[in-house]
Amino acid sequence: MPLGGKGPTTIAVLSVEVVLAAVFIAMRFYTRKVMKGGVGSDDYLLMVTWVFQALFVAFMIASSVYGFGQHRSELSAEDVRMATKIELVGQFAVSLAMGLSKTSVAMFLMRIVVAVWHKVVLWFWIVTMMGWSVLLAISCFAQCTPVEALWDARVKIESCPINLTNIAFIMCSWSAAMDFFLAAFPWAVLWKLNMQKREKITICVSLSLGILAGICGVVRTSGLAVLSQTADYLYATADSVMWTSSELTITIICVSIPVLRPLWIGLFSGTVSSDRYYKQSDGSDGIITIGRIRKARKKTDTELGLDTIPRPDVKDTQTTAIGATRRNSDTGSSERSILRDSQTIQKVQEFTIAYENGKAPRI
Repeated sequence: MPLGGKGPTTIAVLSVEVVLAAVFIAMRFYTRKVMKGGVGSDDYLLMVTWVFQALFVAFMIASSVYGFGQHRSELSAEDVRMATKIELVGQFAVSLAMGLSKTSVAMFLMRIVVAVWHKVVLWFWIVTMMGWSVLLAISCFAQCTPVEALWDARVKIESCPINLTNIAFIMCSWSAAMDFFLAAFPWAVLWKLNMQKREKITICVSLSLGILAGICGVVRTSGLAVLSQTADYLYATADSVMWTSSELTITIICVSIPVLRPLWIGLFSGTVSSDRYYKQSDGSDGIITIGRIRKARKKTDTELGLDTIPRPDVKDTQTTAIGATRRNSDTGSSERSILRDSQTIQKVQEFTIAYENGKAPRI
């Protein structure tokens, strides 16, 4: 069966968005790995998210070849069976991708926030969102028995203990709510960080673009009601599939933009900007934390390092320290090092003592 109906549009939208998401994730990973020297769990979660997104796109393209996006009356029985079966596999993949994408945003914020209640709130969203995502993924095939009856009209349905439409409605609503929350949450917590106001606004505005993902989620959710009211499943779900892909892609882009700032600076200024953001303690006497340090430099000039060392004067506490090792120094006679293997702050400097006999032993 040739492509038709909403099939070509679905393929075009999903293909463009999965490539766009891949570009942003690749730039994000390069920035973290090469320019900032620290790849975190949120980066790996985004990569896994993209893998599921790519699987989703591949399955939906295959489903479109068999007739996804077209009316049932225009397809043969075999095409309907194949298109429906493949679409269900794609829905399984994208259900997990949605949960992982929101989790990656929350984990990104988890690297910045310091208050316990901030972390508790973020973990609440992570657990509940992943719970609904996994439940929806399982329900794609567990909604009725035998499972073959979902795509093969020749197989008689024995029971349908799970209402997929209701679960999809709850999950999509929760996903949209989390988009709006993650767009607003940074404005409430980043002002306590010790960084320039411009930097705070950059991060907050970038994540606020998640409102667009929330809007996509709202539109997608509003169209789910027709799924339980029509037998034309392949045509009725086409719009929902495209809105789902758009929400997923926008989420990936929003969480990638704040990390890419050093890359933009490097491209336009010819220097490498090493931006690091650290937590600021809430008045604790036992912990000293440093909010932000930025060192614009040539690539071979200075390397910044980060380590955690014990506070000798405070029990069971740690101090975050930032150090730099300078190479090719203009002086040529001194090298300053912080955070050596001894886990203490040291300053090492070479100097010479001149004697009357002309010998100059090096100390």
